[in-house]
Amino acid sequence: MALSTPHLQDMTLVRRQSLTDDTCKLFLQPSEPFHYRGGQYVMLGFNDTELKPFSIAAAHHQDDLIELHIRDHEQSAWMQQLFALEPGAALRVKGPNDQYHLDAEAVKAETFSPIILIAGGTGFAPMKAVLDELLALETHPPIVFYWGARTRKDLYDHERMLQLADTHTLLHYTPVLSEEKDSDFYTGLVHQQVLADRPDLSGCRVLVCGPWPMQEAAKADFVAAGLDETLFN
Repeated sequence: MALSTPHLQDMTLVRRQSLTDDTCKLFLQPSEPFHYRGGQYVMLGFNDTELKPFSIAAAHHQDDLIELHIRDHEQSAWMQQLFALEPGAALRVKGPNDQYHLDAEAVKAETFSPIILIAGGTGFAPMKAVLDELLALETHPPIVFYWGARTRKDLYDHERMLQLADTHTLLHYTPVLSEEKDSDFYTGLVHQQVLADRPDLSGCRVLVCGPWPMQEAAKADFVAAGLDETLFN
C-alpha cells in the first residue's frame, strides 16, 4: 500500500476519550484516504496557520480512524480549545510525517538481539503504533517494551499492554514509575531500568520517544553500554 505524502486535509473528530486528568485520546475520520505506518506523526490544528505535532498512536484501525494521544503540557488556550471539542468538530491535519521507522533488516525474526521500544509519558503513542505493526508480522524478533510514567494513573493503557504481553510470547513489557512508589512497579528513570535489565546493549535496536532530556540521557548512556549509535532512534 502506498503511503500518503504529507498534505493538508480536513478530519472530523469522531470521539474523544479522557485518559487522565490532563491526557485524552482522539479518534479522527479523514476526509480522503490517509495511509501511514507506525511511528509517523501528523500536524494538527483548527486552521492552516497554527498546527502542532502529534504522533499517531496505533496501527491502522479497521474503521480507518486516526488515533492520537494528547497530553496538555501547556495549559494554553489552544489546548483548552482542543480538549473542549465535541464529536463532529472539524480539524485541519497535515501528514503523515516521518518520525520512527524500522527497516527490513531490523524486523527479521532471526535477529538475535531484541528490538527495545522505550516510551516516556505520551511518548507511548508512536511506540505503541510501532509495536502494533511488529506484532502484525508473521514473524518478528523479541520485543522489549518499556513505559516510563510519573504515577500509576499515567500508565493509561497498562492493562492492554499486560494483555498483549500475555498473548505474544516474544513481547516483554516493563512499566516504570518515576514519582510514585508501588510494589507492583519498578521505580526510577525508565532508561536506567533498561540498563539495569540489560547492561550490555551491543547488537540491540532501540527506539525512544519522550521528553527531549530523557532521549538525550538515554542515548548517551546506551552508547556507553555498547549500543551502536546508528541503531538508536
